[in-house]
Amino acid sequence: MSDREAVLAAFDAYDAVCKQLAALDFTRMTPAELFELQSRREHRARTTAVADHRILSALQAQAAPKDIGARSWPEILCTRLRISKDEADRRLADARDLGPRHGMNGELLEPHMAACADELATGTINREHVHEIRKALTAAAKHADPAACAELERVLATAATGITPRTLREVATYALNTLNPDGDGPDPAEHKRGITFGRQDVDGMIRVSGHVDAELGAYLKTITQVWGAPGVNNPADAEPVHNPVPNPLVDNPGMPPTAESVPPAVPAEPRPPEASPVPPEENWLPDDASVLAELVDYPPEPFAERRTALDTATGDPELSADQLAERRSEFDSALDAGEGTAAARDTRTKAQRNHDALKAVMRNALMSKQLGQHGGLPVTVVVSTTLRELQDAAGVARTSVGTTMPIRDLIRLAEHAYHYLIVYREHIAEPLYLARTKRLASKAQRLVMISRDRGCTMPNCPVAGIDCEGMHAELDWASGGRTDITGLGLGCGSDNQLAFETGWATTIGEDGRVHWHPPPLLDVGQDTLNHFHHPEELLRPPDEDP
Repeated sequence: MSDREAVLAAFDAYDAVCKQLAALDFTRMTPAELFELQSRREHRARTTAVADHRILSALQAQAAPKDIGARSWPEILCTRLRISKDEADRRLADARDLGPRHGMNGELLEPHMAACADELATGTINREHVHEIRKALTAAAKHADPAACAELERVLATAATGITPRTLREVATYALNTLNPDGDGPDPAEHKRGITFGRQDVDGMIRVSGHVDAELGAYLKTITQVWGAPGVNNPADAEPVHNPVPNPLVDNPGMPPTAESVPPAVPAEPRPPEASPVPPEENWLPDDASVLAELVDYPPEPFAERRTALDTATGDPELSADQLAERRSEFDSALDAGEGTAAARDTRTKAQRNHDALKAVMRNALMSKQLGQHGGLPVTVVVSTTLRELQDAAGVARTSVGTTMPIRDLIRLAEHAYHYLIVYREHIAEPLYLARTKRLASKAQRLVMISRDRGCTMPNCPVAGIDCEGMHAELDWASGGRTDITGLGLGCGSDNQLAFETGWATTIGEDGRVHWHPPPLLDVGQDTLNHFHHPEELLRPPDEDP
């Protein structure tokens, strides 16, 4: 810490330099020079934030809000600096976590978030990184000890030095899932899931709200990304466009699915032909409504046989018809409330039953083979995991729509047909090396890319794999590139054109991943891989093999 005279002298020099900078004209400088100046400004803005933390820490150590004339420190900052309360709260939180602390005897203690304070002082991270790490630590503190939280902060602060705050959020989420795979409760999907339908408004609209679990979320996002695309299923269109692309799983791609090509979700037992009691004459109509009632095949009354047995066992001739009816009513009520019935065993709320019903509808729709295709694949959920996680039945899998799913949910989901479960160990039997025979990636190649890349390979791009295109990352097709899996990668629609329009270049590294190399003005030595879809890479210890 500097003494009083040194502090005042440094701030006098700082004020003079800031006044000089504000009067400068930058219009005659080249883009490269301006980028360099902007980077230097950003670096110093981060490092000088340390002064703000130390000023506020010293101020709060020497006085209380009432000594200054206010009820709280946010109120003081709002009045003194003319900032909003949200900004005042943020600055005080930064000072509390990143500023120095003093013990009871006056000894200097390190900040609460020491790793973040060190990285911020060197200018390698910014305030947004600190905000994401603070949120992660708050969540981790509910189920982890202080030592584990400190280690998590150190890992996240190190990872933040080369990624954007949004990618850091994904890394932090993955780390929290690793620390606490079961969530805050015994089963978050069991207790938090639920869909609630509100009252209908005067305009006919009904508000739907709630939370969906990982499985239903994957179903919904998979279907809506295709059937909710612009121009598809538009009720205002006189000739609405449905998904016109044939499903590659259907035997006859040019024909609509038939009953033979679409197996039912639950196999039905063969039924012998029954003669119809209705006469075949055209325009036949019975003269008497009672005749029509006799033709209706009503299902048997529930528990009818057991009630008949009850009547026989208690057939007391002294019981009146009303008494017998009352006894049967009590029997029915006991059945309804009995533990042996499915309804009695069901402890779900109405919102949870709505949720599970919608999930079943989505699952059956995905299993029907009638949703068409998207990007060369049938509209279905593609889930990738590792062999170790599958064998251990623990961990987190990732879906083609960018969501994560606990392994226990993945195993349950994989029991249903027509989902792709990719356990990456060996190549599948379909051709993955097409050379110059085909420009577009095959279905098998897209499955491998979704499993390997998970999403767009451009660094920090969050677009999920289902919305990406296959691109020739090693050598473009027009330049003689080959459609082989070793030279392909996923890229979203906009990033796929960067190499052709803005000077970005892509290569396949020794790790088999797509690396993006920026043009000179954007090259600051950043990572060439996209860790947004692979957050576990930034949490792996340096000495651990990938």
